[in-house]
Order: sequence, then C-alpha cells, then structure tokens
Amino acid sequence: MTDTVLIVDALSAGSGQRTSSRDSIGCGPRTIAGVFELCDIPCGIRRVEDVLYKKGTTRGFTHLAISAMSMDFPVVEQVIKMWNRTRPQGRILLGGPISGEPQRMVSLLRPDVLIIGEGEATLEDLISSDYLDSSIDLSMIQGIAFKKRKDVVVTSRRPAISEEKLSDYYKPSTFRVMDYSGYQASRVYVEVVRGCSNFQRTKIRLPDGRECYDCGSCDSVDPTMRLDCPEDIPPGCGFCSVPATWGSPRSRSEDAIVSEIETLLDLDVHRIVLEAPGFLDYKRGSYPLTTPCSPPANIDAISNLLSRINSIPQMKDGIAHLSVENIKACLFSEPVAKMFSDMLPSISPNIGMETGSEHHARTIGKCSTPQEVLQAVSLAKKFGLNPFVYLIYGLPGENILTVKESVDMVKKLADLSVERIILYGFRPLPGSAFADFDPPTHDDPISQELKQAVSRVNRERKYAYLGRKVKAIAAEASLTHQGYTMFYPLKEGPLITALGGYSPGTLVDIEIEEVLSDGLVRGTVIK
Repeated sequence: MTDTVLIVDALSAGSGQRTSSRDSIGCGPRTIAGVFELCDIPCGIRRVEDVLYKKGTTRGFTHLAISAMSMDFPVVEQVIKMWNRTRPQGRILLGGPISGEPQRMVSLLRPDVLIIGEGEATLEDLISSDYLDSSIDLSMIQGIAFKKRKDVVVTSRRPAISEEKLSDYYKPSTFRVMDYSGYQASRVYVEVVRGCSNFQRTKIRLPDGRECYDCGSCDSVDPTMRLDCPEDIPPGCGFCSVPATWGSPRSRSEDAIVSEIETLLDLDVHRIVLEAPGFLDYKRGSYPLTTPCSPPANIDAISNLLSRINSIPQMKDGIAHLSVENIKACLFSEPVAKMFSDMLPSISPNIGMETGSEHHARTIGKCSTPQEVLQAVSLAKKFGLNPFVYLIYGLPGENILTVKESVDMVKKLADLSVERIILYGFRPLPGSAFADFDPPTHDDPISQELKQAVSRVNRERKYAYLGRKVKAIAAEASLTHQGYTMFYPLKEGPLITALGGYSPGTLVDIEIEEVLSDGLVRGTVIK
C-alpha cells in the first residue's frame, strides 16, 4: 500500500491561530518530511490553520503526523478530533516539544504514537517495522509513548543521533518548503546545531522540594560529570528544556548546511535563519560539550561556513539574506564581533539576557550575566551590528527588586541603541526545571513597568527608520486594512505595511513614512 502522510505544522498556533512568528518556517516539520522521503513515502506539510479552516486540505491523505509545542495543546486536540471523525483508519503520530509530557499528552490527546525527543531515527524505525500498515509490538520501539488498554507505556530513551547521521543521512526536505503559503517571504530555519552546552542548573527551590545543594557537578572539569545531577534537576536555564531534551551540542557538517541552503534559495526562498540554541557552539568542542563559556567560539569553523554561504549566487546578488539567532553573551568576544562585521555586516545577533538582575540570573541557571550581555551589545554596536536582546517577565524568583533591575538594564540598552528588545512572558515548559511553576497572569502588576519600558524603547527605535528606504519582501494581505500588503525587510527591521496588492515573494523598495506601533511601520512602495 502507498501511504500518504499529512504533516501538520501546529508550532506556535496555541488555540488555533498564530499571532506571532507568522513569517517563520521551523526546522521540525521539514525534518520529519525528510524521513518520509528517505523511506519513499509521499507526504505534504500544511499549517494547522489551513487544516482546520480550509475545506479539502486533508483530502487524499491516509495518515497524520503533527508537530507541536506544549502551548499548542488546544489546537492539536481540535485537529485530532476532526481527523478521527473523517479518517477512522489512518495512524496519528504526534511529536515535537509537546512530547515533554508523554503520560499527559497520550492520556488526553490519544494519538496512536507519541514520538519523544529527536524524531528522525524513531520515525524511521516505526516505518521500517511496517507500523503504518500493520499492527506491531510498539514496546520494542525506543523513544515513544502509546496507550495500552488503560495504561500509558513509555519506552526506553533512544540514544542521541550522531553528528554524522544528522549531516549525511537524515536530510530535511527542501522541496516541501513550497507547501507553506508565502514561503518566499518567510524566515526559513536551517538547523546548524542541535542541543545546548549550558549544563549549569537553577539554584531556585522547585515546587516538589528539589533543590541544589552545591555538590559541584555543574562546575566539574569532567564534562561527563556535568551531565547528571544527584537531585535530578534538569540542566540549563530553568525556563528552558533544550539540554534535557536534546542533550549537548551536535553540529551539522558545512556541506550539509550549505547544500540545504543552496536548494532552498533555488526554490525562491529569500530569508534564511541559521537555527541553533547557541550559534557560537558550532563545532566549539568535542562531544559532550557541557561548558557554556569555554573554550571560546570556533571562529575558523564559523568563518568557513559563513564564507561558503555568502558565495551562493543569491547571497552575492543581494536578493537573499542570512541571519543568526541565539548568541551566548559569554562567547561574544571582540574577534567574534569582528568576524560577523566582516562577513554579515547587516546582522542582528539575538542575545539572551532574560533578567537584568545579576543575582536572579545566577539563580535561574543562566551562563551569562546581564553585565556580559551589556558588554556584548556594546561590542556589537562598536562593529556596526544591530543586536536584539531577549527578556522574560514572570520568571520564578522575580520580585519588585529584580524587575527594577531589569527596567534599569532596559534604559542602559536603550543608551547603547539596541535595535530591539524582545520581551516574553514566562511559560512553564515540560522537561525544564521550571515545568511545575505557574505562569504569570496577563495583568501581573509587578511586570507592568518592565512591559511599558520595553514598549517605549522599541517604539522610539522605530523613528530611526523614518525617511529610510528599505528593500522588503511581500508576505500577505493585511488582515486589518483592506488594500494593504504586509512586508518584511529583506534584512533586519520592523514589519512594514504599504498600500497595494503584491504577490508573496515580490521584492520592492519602500520608503518608511510613519511609526504605527512598537513593531510596525507604514511606508510607500517606490515605483
């Protein structure tokens, strides 16, 4: 039997509609599509909104594979219920970060199989065992959870995939990027590093009583000693599940990354983002790398990679743009800043600060201090770069004093002309140390001053764009203003709206004329 699999991208959809990251195409669904292609099984990718609200989207598909985060539970529940009403025979596979709570997700959502953590090898194992067409003994498959009568069975953890296999064997689908509406204008993520090197741990007492007793494991010179905690506290920043889920960093080969980008650009993608929990971990040390700030960044390896990407014709001609996210401040040295300035002069390195309090940063498990972030921003500006900084409100350990320190830090960042401050609300992620803490309420009075300070700085920065001519790429029609099109700058910068109807992927020059909000400007297309 020839099976056709519908891969549903539910990432960041929440209860059914993405309100942020509308221009992002993540690595996960394309990676899973690559496994189906490897096994010669036809597949297609659809946004979850299209599956729910566009008639005929599921027609012709036999099986369902959903990629989602824990925040996407409501929309995943809707999709599974809809699928079960219309497709009683096909398999339902669920995976992605939502797998951090296997018992709960299998009990409540009832997929046929939940793939836990890394999906490629597990999915290939399921396919080669003929799971899509017949009944098999699922208990023999590593890295899954499934319902067996009234119980949820969680099988043994699957070993991490090697760098060699991530580079040479499991290849993300490039062709399936065209399944995304408006892909030409989207930020398409290409995986460079999987896993994170921060194996420090939070000092905050967890709701179930677990607490760090300074055993010394996190500071051990033996990298393998840092992997495990006698108190069973997950590694990394307390709010993040990456080290616990994906382990320490593994880097894909230069050839694999460049080949993927070349093909995507040939398919008319214009915006590439090099995806990594910490980009400067790229080929920084031997596996397992569990020290986040030493050795220093491997500038030779990064330079070679960027040089090859820059030599791709679309990059040389200026019709495509490369960006990098997630920079550890403690690794952002002057040689690193100079390298970026020489090779990616328009880049906006994204640096995580999370809190402006030095004490709070240490207690939540951060590897870089707020002062180091400030120094990194200063260095970036010195070399003509336009850094973004991340902050989080509502974190465990937050109080009036830590918020005041964060507000003070926002003022210092503004004085350095930081390009943008991205403020998130804390979400308890399964698999992270802070999984059992409560999220902040939307109107939490403690965080209001910080929200206002960030909004004010971001809006003020937008005025620097007035009168500027920006090369931009059309994305979609405005959802709120008839006759207007939404554009993204080809390089870095705010979302733009301009009068006129333009097809996704159309490149135009726009003169910025008005600041509409802290993240949106209006302009006129220059004919």
